Amino acid sequence: MRFVCASLMVAALACAGAGPAAAVETREELNARCVNLGKTHAYEVQIMACGSLLRLPEQSPQQQAQTYNNRGNAYRTQREWGSAIADYDEAIRLDPEYANAYNNRGIANRAAGLPDRAIADFTNAIRINPDFASAYGNRGSAYADRGDLTNAIADYTRAVEIDPEYSNAYNNRGNAYRQQRQYERAIADFTEAIRINPQYANAYNNRGRTYQAMGDVERSLADYDEARRIEPDNPAYQGFGMRR
Repeated sequence: MRFVCASLMVAALACAGAGPAAAVETREELNARCVNLGKTHAYEVQIMACGSLLRLPEQSPQQQAQTYNNRGNAYRTQREWGSAIADYDEAIRLDPEYANAYNNRGIANRAAGLPDRAIADFTNAIRINPDFASAYGNRGSAYADRGDLTNAIADYTRAVEIDPEYSNAYNNRGNAYRQQRQYERAIADFTEAIRINPQYANAYNNRGRTYQAMGDVERSLADYDEARRIEPDNPAYQGFGMRR
């Protein structure tokens, strides 16, 4: 009987010892689903995982802020701008120096048609992290939304100075130059975007539009064809060009 009791006690201690490890594993699994790198989990799974994480005890304000930020990203993916902004608000309340949450809230505000709020958010992200290339690129796009091409170009330029491989910033600066009819500069930027990302259909399409504005029919058609080849099912690239 004494032997049986001793065995039960050992088993109980083993289970007690396994408890924290299992809890840590569960937390890690929940965090992986909440972060959802590579979009491997469905949106609903990501939202539920973030909610479960927020209910766990002993989380620092910074950890909670990251969870709110990640859930905000999930809402933003689904174009639920209000829910996304509310979660970014909470992330920033918990961690007022969370540059990425400001940047993400700026993206949501811009998508919701609030460029002034977006610019304020991107500016805060840059204040916290002066080398935040994507915050400069995003603020440039918000300036462009307001028709402020001078500030847009300045921000895109700073973005590519920080990150010379930032293809989106080259593409967007090219669009700003095209709107200013600075066609040679626009062509140079679209070409650089394509060098960095040879499968960048939008950059081919935009370069084609620029060549067309310059009257270079052959090059414009070649670029339109390349955009359609890369993304044949994208309706944005259908109907361009002058072939019959």
